[in-house]
Amino acid sequence: MLTRSAHLLLVAVLGAALVTGCGGDDQRSNSQVAMDASVRVEAEGCGSQPVAGGGAFVAAHRVITVAHVVAGATEVEVVLPDRSEHKALVVAIDREKDLAVLDVNVDTAPLRRGSMRVGAKGEFITWRTGLPETRAFTSLAFVDIRAADIDDTEMVPRRGYEVRAAVEPGDSGSVLVADGAAVAVMFARSTQHPDRGWATDISEADSLIRTEGVTPVDVGSCPTADED
Repeated sequence: MLTRSAHLLLVAVLGAALVTGCGGDDQRSNSQVAMDASVRVEAEGCGSQPVAGGGAFVAAHRVITVAHVVAGATEVEVVLPDRSEHKALVVAIDREKDLAVLDVNVDTAPLRRGSMRVGAKGEFITWRTGLPETRAFTSLAFVDIRAADIDDTEMVPRRGYEVRAAVEPGDSGSVLVADGAAVAVMFARSTQHPDRGWATDISEADSLIRTEGVTPVDVGSCPTADED
């Protein structure tokens, strides 16, 4: 697998969009697998309006998303593709690597977790209009990323991917799915290339996903890093 270093000094964090409205032996298509497990994450507490991002079930009752969507939140809920709304508890958060795990008491089949080769193609689900839509991506490189934490206090290393995709603000937290498996979590778009994005490898969230119980954690203050 191709590996190179990337010092992400000029990436725009996709951030939380303002809410203005609304493969294994699995025979389903890659896009349907991604769609079925996807959620829209909505959080209140940072600003006059809720903020939102993407996410997906990656274990029983466990949704992975980005920390900068739920940091500082006083209330979090998820919206499923059938438009049903469900309360969510933040049970694990990593403000340095910009990852968070939610407990959602819904029996949605989770994505299995895996990895992908350079050149692999897949899909991720966005909620730009309040409804889920499938977007395509291509993996360009597996990289060692150094990106600012959500408080913009230090550069933090993480493993991840550079991908070719049409990425827009509000796509943070969307889970990249290749060969029916969750492989990465979108967190930023390039400021130099409009068709490039950056995603954290799903393995970086392993310890968060393994968190047991449903006790909510302190999500801390609202993020201070610039968001786009």
